[in-house]
Amino acid sequence: MNYKPFCNTEILFCNKIELQQKLLSLVEKNVVVIMSESSATRWGLIPFAKELEAKSESASGTFTWIKTVTSNPTQKDIIEALKLIMNKKIDKIIAFGGGSAIDLAKAISAFHNIIDYKNTTIEEITDRIRNKTYGCGKFIDIIAVPSTAGTGSEVTQWATIWDENKTGKFSIDDPMLKPKMAIIVPELTLSVPKKLTLSTGLDAMCHAIESYWSKHTTPVVQEIAYRAIELIIENLRKAVDDPNNIGARENLCKASVLAGLAFSQTRTTACHSISYPLTMLYGIPHGLAASITLDAVARINKGHFPNDDKLFELYKDYGGVKKWLNSACEGIVDMRLSAFGISEKDFSIIVENAFTKGRMDNNPINLKKEDISYILTSIL
Repeated sequence: MNYKPFCNTEILFCNKIELQQKLLSLVEKNVVVIMSESSATRWGLIPFAKELEAKSESASGTFTWIKTVTSNPTQKDIIEALKLIMNKKIDKIIAFGGGSAIDLAKAISAFHNIIDYKNTTIEEITDRIRNKTYGCGKFIDIIAVPSTAGTGSEVTQWATIWDENKTGKFSIDDPMLKPKMAIIVPELTLSVPKKLTLSTGLDAMCHAIESYWSKHTTPVVQEIAYRAIELIIENLRKAVDDPNNIGARENLCKASVLAGLAFSQTRTTACHSISYPLTMLYGIPHGLAASITLDAVARINKGHFPNDDKLFELYKDYGGVKKWLNSACEGIVDMRLSAFGISEKDFSIIVENAFTKGRMDNNPINLKKEDISYILTSIL
């Protein structure tokens, strides 16, 4: 019988000095670091990277630093990373950054030991993802150091890979891709711009709410998700208005981990499913794309999942989900599709691409195409 552990990731909260000490103590001979050079400079971690390299080389190992991390990694980004690493042996991958950096780490873990880096193609990567022929029992351990508070990738088993040709998005999915360790350093989030703080915080909100009402929710998941939602409601706008508020930043980091733990058990639902074409085709940042439908989907789902009154009570003092969302976004972004250049003529292509298996069919109410059109119209 196969068992599904609730969480097999070690989760640590620490400061930046403790982070460096911990990672240096864990480094084996052969290491890959994923961290944009601009981020390393901003965090003052260039000397640390050099120290990590020196320690690896002193043990006759290899050190590879992937210094370019794109938003929403594609098959091409995976191939470019594999070419940088070549056929070097890897003991650990350390990923610093948001969900994109951690997703890239998972892709490297899944493909490094089975791909000919010289000759692989986008088509091969795509076929292997679709057919789940990756890893083959040879995954590489990942240590995740998230620099945003929202994606939850540091405790989940899947990575989102966006199609280079913009025809869809793919998911690499295996329990062995859960990072072995997640090191949470709220200091790293202090430099996150207001809009990204908002977007990632709303992504965590969606993870928590969608896990709460998912068809696969449980009482334990709901308790964890509830606390994540509380923390986001209380702290998101504080962090947006006062980026150096380390207390609010730490609370958002806690919320991100809790929401990640919750949806790692359930996956997401309709909000995320509709968000994929909004991001892929129209460039709406992921967290905003997921949360823009949150109120409309909540209204449809209300009354069709356990303890729904308890969830919506959290928003009562703000006048409901929509009014809270508007207050969180005020002065940063207008949460209407028209504000992102989308009009009614775009609805048909959005609807056609909105039904992701394992997401839309995980919603407590089975939605049809006309329901998605209604939702889009309500937020135009």
